[in-house]
Amino acid sequence: MNECKNNNADIYNFYKPLRNHLSKLALDDSFYVIWSYIQNYQFNNKFPQDIEVALDFLNQDHIQKIRMCSEWELETITREIIINAQNSNYSDKSLKAWSYFSTLINKLKSIENEIGRIFVNKDNILVELFRISHRQFPWQIRPNGEYLTRYYKIFSQEPLNKILIKTVGLTAKELYLSGMLFIGAYLKSPAINTPINVQVSAIKNEEIEKFIKIFSLDISSLREKIKNEIQYNDKFVYSFSSLRSFPIIKMCYRQKESLVCPMPTLLFWQITDGIYYKILEEIKEIRDEKEQKIVLGNFGNSLGEQFQSYVGEVLEKSIQNKDLKIFKEQEYNDGKNRKDTVDWMIIDNNAMLFIECKTKRMKLPAKIELNDDSFIKAELDKMADFIKQVYKSIDDYKNNKYPNIKYNKSRKIFPVILTLEHWYLFGDKFLNELDIILKNKIKENNLDEKYLEIYPYSICSIEEFEKMTQIIDKIGVDNFMSEKFDQDRRLWAFQSFMNSDFNEEYKKTKVLFDDDYKKIFEEVFKEH
Repeated sequence: MNECKNNNADIYNFYKPLRNHLSKLALDDSFYVIWSYIQNYQFNNKFPQDIEVALDFLNQDHIQKIRMCSEWELETITREIIINAQNSNYSDKSLKAWSYFSTLINKLKSIENEIGRIFVNKDNILVELFRISHRQFPWQIRPNGEYLTRYYKIFSQEPLNKILIKTVGLTAKELYLSGMLFIGAYLKSPAINTPINVQVSAIKNEEIEKFIKIFSLDISSLREKIKNEIQYNDKFVYSFSSLRSFPIIKMCYRQKESLVCPMPTLLFWQITDGIYYKILEEIKEIRDEKEQKIVLGNFGNSLGEQFQSYVGEVLEKSIQNKDLKIFKEQEYNDGKNRKDTVDWMIIDNNAMLFIECKTKRMKLPAKIELNDDSFIKAELDKMADFIKQVYKSIDDYKNNKYPNIKYNKSRKIFPVILTLEHWYLFGDKFLNELDIILKNKIKENNLDEKYLEIYPYSICSIEEFEKMTQIIDKIGVDNFMSEKFDQDRRLWAFQSFMNSDFNEEYKKTKVLFDDDYKKIFEEVFKEH
């Protein structure tokens, strides 16, 4: 590889045509077009009549559309619009014209192709696929009540609710009712004129103002932040963008002071899994170091406890089969040591799930680094610690130290690490590396090295778990998990596995907390 090509200056040269193309556009007009595409992709809404879209694009299904232009590409384009488009409300060039829009997408694809040619090789291609998964797969999670209710149920419990009040200044109810109000408005229009006239009695004006302060930024400040964040190298489309943190933009839109949200999905993400990072940001602002550590520790412990409690609610809702038994965590003594069983167990006559709940998130560098594998290895090491913890607990169970159930050697055991956020650790590269790290930890802890083979582990997200438990309720633990570990399915994500091997059962799964969703947000639905 020519060393001179592998630098920021060369990538910036490839970037210039995109920048020049965007510099001819008006900011608010471009946001309107981006918003229209997102509405079509995420909610199947029709394009406004003033936007020209090619028929061969309109006639495609979603899979075919994203091959031409994807949501994640639109996010990068929105970032670039913020820093390059004109502040004026009119320009003779517009993304409303299909030729100008499609040319823009092709210019972005051209940059990505050049970055791939320069930086991606046979040694890091699997890492590149891992980066792609973290960029693309989250867009499969569209704004929905199921996802929103999950986070509300977790964060509305004490003391997490108190931590929310201390850090972001809103209760969970105020946060999520305000969020629903804004998202509902942004499904109708990309802009809300200010000042806002709140017409929902359950939400006060001061709560709306706090919400705006948390999730919005004026266009000039956002532009400066993004300029400092962009990396003209292999991370061009992967580096963090403050558009994620501040999806609402304060600006003049069509000659009126407005709050603009060209990508409402980003706002939805911020009030669900993103609220974790908002809280951490606010905790960092606590000046008293001692108090900061206390709040941070309380947050981590409380989040873990409430996630574990939420998993219990999932099991209560999804497991109705009387042949399946559920056991929750119990304390026990091992000599002078106080220990806990695994968080949850699901047991049938032939097999049992050992479920350990974890809220640990994978750090951003591990998701985006192409050639420095120290970041992903650090995350794999943490995951290996979680799995080792379950194997140690299985070892105690086998030695009849568990207080709530006696060891039955005829039952198969399947350890599951249940995560609040997707880790996307499927495929052989990272699972094989994880196995190597895990084997060393098992040796260091004097555990049986055969455990990995006898009791194969899984990593599963809560989103997948809510569906898989409903299937297990119908067919049992053994039938489900034994199929998962047949042939190469261990390397599959649970979502793919369920769609492939239990498609009919998967189609029949339900939203577990639909009644809770309606109850929580009935005040907004009633008046808005």
